[in-house]
Amino acid sequence: MRNKDVSIGKSYDYIFRCMLMVFGIFLCAMGINAFLTPAKLLSGGVAGIGVILHTIFGINQGVSTFLINIPIFIVGIKYLDKDFLIMSFINMFLFSFALGVTQDLYKYVQINDTMIQCIYGGLLNGAGMGLIFKSRACVGGLDIIAAALKKQFNIEMKNTFVTVNLFVVSAGGLLFGFKLSLYTLIAMYLASHTMAIVKDSFNSQKSIMVVSDYDEEIAHYIMTKLRRGVTYLEAEGAYTHHKKKLLYCIVKTSEIAKFKELVYSVDDKALICINDVNEVKGGGFKGKFL
Repeated sequence: MRNKDVSIGKSYDYIFRCMLMVFGIFLCAMGINAFLTPAKLLSGGVAGIGVILHTIFGINQGVSTFLINIPIFIVGIKYLDKDFLIMSFINMFLFSFALGVTQDLYKYVQINDTMIQCIYGGLLNGAGMGLIFKSRACVGGLDIIAAALKKQFNIEMKNTFVTVNLFVVSAGGLLFGFKLSLYTLIAMYLASHTMAIVKDSFNSQKSIMVVSDYDEEIAHYIMTKLRRGVTYLEAEGAYTHHKKKLLYCIVKTSEIAKFKELVYSVDDKALICINDVNEVKGGGFKGKFL
């Protein structure tokens, strides 16, 4: 019976993952076709390289994009797991379909303001990419490179996007004009930061250190009522040379208020230090895939 419940849970998780992925893909497509393309903003990543190759050498953009993606996927096989790459490969085709379905969306969103178009286009595109990454997949191209660098060297994905796109758009600016390239960089900057926010949403944790003379009682409350692990750290006061135990614990952001309530119910003079945590895996936390 337990195995059946686990199987059902995995099925629901997979369905939710697919729904999140499809929704993210269509958000990206809407951002591109409703705002970015009508403003004639330049493309970044592999698509931007395809545009440049087409302009200089007349190579078909679809063909060049596909050929560039082949070595990228080969590199991805070495650093990323098979499930991520398979879903990303499927997403390449889904993204093409979404772009085709929404290609006339600009006719219904008529805004003749380049700045507004680059802002909302960047926000929608970034939110879509964030949802796709949150569902543990991407749409190929630069996304694969960013994911591999994140997993191998812990380089933030938004930094990879901004750095690579800076060079691509600069090259495009020489061909199409620097005014459009500057607008494009604004859109890409907004997209990269929105992507990071959405990707990490509902998955934030805090590390907490507590200094108190009632360490054992506080630790007991945290473990029994919050059901979070506690680690003792040996410490000594620099002035009093009084030895004591520091409590170290990691909790979800939503648990902070309850945590402080538990601590101060035992010792209203306790010192609590709270810090942000980028990533946590194990110990009751699902962790981030990327």
